Amino acid sequence: MLSASRAHVTGRFGLFFQWACFYSTLVGIVCLLSLAFCAAADTLDYESAVEKALTHSHDVRMSRLDVGISESSLKRAYSLYYPTIRAQWNSEYVRDLSDGTYQVTSVGDTVLVQNTMYQSSLLLAGTYNLFDFGATIKRVSIAKSDVDVKKTTYRQTVREIRLKVLGIYSDLLTASRELETKRQLLTLYKELSLTKERLYRAGRISKVEMVDEAVQTVKIVDEIDTLKLKVSTLSKDLSFYTGDAYEAEILRVSDFTEPQGRDDIAFDIDRTPESRIYALEIEKKQAEVDALTKELYPRLGLYSKYVWYASNDNEAGASARYIQPRNFFIGISATVTLFEGFRSNADIDKAKLELERLKIDRSRKLSELSGRHAKVTDAKRTYTSGMANRKDMLKKVEDKLAMVERLHRQKLIEWTDFLNQKIELLTQKLELTKVIIAKIAAVKELEILSQESR
Repeated sequence: MLSASRAHVTGRFGLFFQWACFYSTLVGIVCLLSLAFCAAADTLDYESAVEKALTHSHDVRMSRLDVGISESSLKRAYSLYYPTIRAQWNSEYVRDLSDGTYQVTSVGDTVLVQNTMYQSSLLLAGTYNLFDFGATIKRVSIAKSDVDVKKTTYRQTVREIRLKVLGIYSDLLTASRELETKRQLLTLYKELSLTKERLYRAGRISKVEMVDEAVQTVKIVDEIDTLKLKVSTLSKDLSFYTGDAYEAEILRVSDFTEPQGRDDIAFDIDRTPESRIYALEIEKKQAEVDALTKELYPRLGLYSKYVWYASNDNEAGASARYIQPRNFFIGISATVTLFEGFRSNADIDKAKLELERLKIDRSRKLSELSGRHAKVTDAKRTYTSGMANRKDMLKKVEDKLAMVERLHRQKLIEWTDFLNQKIELLTQKLELTKVIIAKIAAVKELEILSQESR
């Protein structure tokens, strides 16, 4: 009977153990799937980062709105070509305080009547600018140029966002690859340090050699911490532009795609957004000078008025009900400002000085842009030649590592020599990776600059 009880308990324990194993396996699968999903969700790609940045960027959105604002201003400028028509209704009560002892008198636009009454009037007036020596045309030209300026500024803003994302992504990719390599080096240095410690205890090496490896391990740990902080900071910088939150610990940064364009990328400084913007601003300022000058000349205009009028001594409603045409006016006016304290002359002098300043600023800005393009071009050439040298060096190190592995398998070389060679190989690979990233980033920067100069 005791054996039966033991069998029953053993059976129940076995069933419980099976369920526990099943549950643990299920939890493990869910965890792996969650980790895989998180890893996939935090894989960063350069092209998608650029697209998200262009969609999310506050500067791009504001620049797009500036285009709409300037187009609205252009519509307002075009309104100067059309006549102005207005309607005005007046209904008032007039009380004569002189009891009719004074005659009707006009003082400026005010008429002093001699009757107490209700009166209503409807005025339909129109004005039209006949001739102003081209001042209106210049104002419209300024508005047109401003629309072009805002559109070109939008292109420039898009370009700057691309360049900023490229710079951050390039630094983030370099730091990420360096962090991965440092973690591998840490494993090798720990193994090398333990090996040196065993050799020291066996009396085969000095204590100085053992301490050197321990110090190197501590330095690698410190470098890893610094790189973690750098990756975290750069991911936050990129998040500001893309609007996405990145978890630095599980973030996977994808490599750049190799550019397929030519090495000699064309660049025309005169077709860049900066050159176009300054040309338009200079054109606007010159038009402003002309407009201010022409506005000193006489302005000819056409005006017309049509007036309905009615009055009643006793009822306010009667004056409105019996309103009828009273007067019609049409005429031509000539307006010229004889003296305004030299305000227009001061405005013209100011606009001329601003025009000269724009020309100097344009020369400075284009010189800076040309210098930037030249620096990036030189950097690309340097990275290209350096990469060829490092590839040759890496090939030699790989050959040496293969030879060392064979010697180690044949017990002809020590384990420490093998670890040192592997450390050297990883270091060389890291340097080559940095060069490749820098070269591709330089090529992409040249492509971005050249696309806006075509």
